[in-house]
Amino acid sequence: MRSFQTETKDELETKRLGFNISQDIQNLKEDNLSIIFLSGDLGSGKTVFTKGFMEGLGYQGLVKSPTFSIVDIYDINSFKVFHFDLFRIKNPKEILEIGIEEYLEQKESLCIFEWPENASSFLPSPDLEIKIKHSKDEENNSRIIMLMTKLDLQVLHSL
Repeated sequence: MRSFQTETKDELETKRLGFNISQDIQNLKEDNLSIIFLSGDLGSGKTVFTKGFMEGLGYQGLVKSPTFSIVDIYDINSFKVFHFDLFRIKNPKEILEIGIEEYLEQKESLCIFEWPENASSFLPSPDLEIKIKHSKDEENNSRIIMLMTKLDLQVLHSL
């Protein structure tokens, strides 16, 4: 896996990065992306990134953190995105109770996992892993974003 790091100065830039990555993924010749991990503290920008990512895929509806529903499902034409928030998962086996295998086996779909570390022993390896943390500079709203992937995403070469 290759690693890239960038800094976004505000939520708009974090959202734009998500948008640009999803646009780049759509330009890949093969359907290589099915699992995305998003890690970071509360309020770090995981859902903001996801909003931009979904907009880049063409989704026009509301995107929110599925903290209480655990999974939100978004339909984009014949494509499905399953957006998981595993924050409330206390025992990794709980993910089996929500039927994780059924989501992972679906064709024409993508799974985005926030807080994947809460159930990592039951999840496949990600195609794209994103770690977001607040900048140490408390005067601004910037984020340090680390991306790890085996995919050849052009947007990452410009970081």
